Amino acid sequence: MGKYFIKALIFCILFFSVCGVIGLQEDFFVPEKAEPVTEPVTEPEPEPVPEIVFSETELLPGDCFAIYLKGLTERDDIQVSTAFVQGQPRFFSFMEGRLAVVGTSCRTKEGDYSCKVQVLRDGVTAAEKEETFKVHHKEFVEQHLTVTSTQKEQRSDDNFDMDKVHTERAKSVTSEKPLWEGTFVKPVEGRVSTEFGMIRYINKEESGRHSGIDIAAARGTPVKAANNGVVRLAMMLKVTGNTIIIDHGCNIYSSYAHLDKLLVEEGAEVKKGDIIGEVGSTGFSTGPHLHWSTTIGTLYINPESLTESDPLAFIR
Repeated sequence: MGKYFIKALIFCILFFSVCGVIGLQEDFFVPEKAEPVTEPVTEPEPEPVPEIVFSETELLPGDCFAIYLKGLTERDDIQVSTAFVQGQPRFFSFMEGRLAVVGTSCRTKEGDYSCKVQVLRDGVTAAEKEETFKVHHKEFVEQHLTVTSTQKEQRSDDNFDMDKVHTERAKSVTSEKPLWEGTFVKPVEGRVSTEFGMIRYINKEESGRHSGIDIAAARGTPVKAANNGVVRLAMMLKVTGNTIIIDHGCNIYSSYAHLDKLLVEEGAEVKKGDIIGEVGSTGFSTGPHLHWSTTIGTLYINPESLTESDPLAFIR
């Protein structure tokens, strides 16, 4: 009896010992090392391909055209090469791309001109477009004026230089976006007494090309802003008398000279058709009229070209 008891006791001890070892193994079980999860490879986004668009390729001397580029990156440089544009055009952000409105001088000769636009990305050509621009012949008539010595003195180089300080200051600032809407309007209705680009002689001496158009009107006739913009200059100048310069954005300006009264101040925002002054005969002037001019930067262009078409019409 005692012999069986001892055997049973040994069996129980062995049984519980084995169970304890198995339990310890479960408590301290270290799972096998999991295989690393491989992330899917993401392909980089393809870089945009630049697109170059010209608004038009047939012009008259004194007209303007626009260049619009899409698909650019911050690393891109724009180069314009042509013989009939003075300097590099200024580009501004517009919609999904970059825009430059480019003017041509009234002295541009008739003929065909190559214009090439390149987009350089990290110094390498990413896009290139070359077009032939046709500049048509335009006949500019002559105008002969006879003025007094006092009037002629008012057009002295010193007076022009003094005026230039203020006009260049006004045109050194421009809105980075287009402020104008649609075509420009004539500031005054009346007879055009002197056309843009006319070859002017004063007392039988050539005095250069006429920078704008003269519109004859009675003294005190209201003068309207040709389009939306910000007044950058409103003051009396030596040659052009009471003068207003409006910035229409993207380097386009309009000027209103020989005014009898200034009805706006520098910094004022104006809308197309707002009354900004009154027709007069201040400065170098032979009678009441409005001298209206438009520039891209400091290059004078034909104001009437902006009344005929909106430079952004091909985009909008």
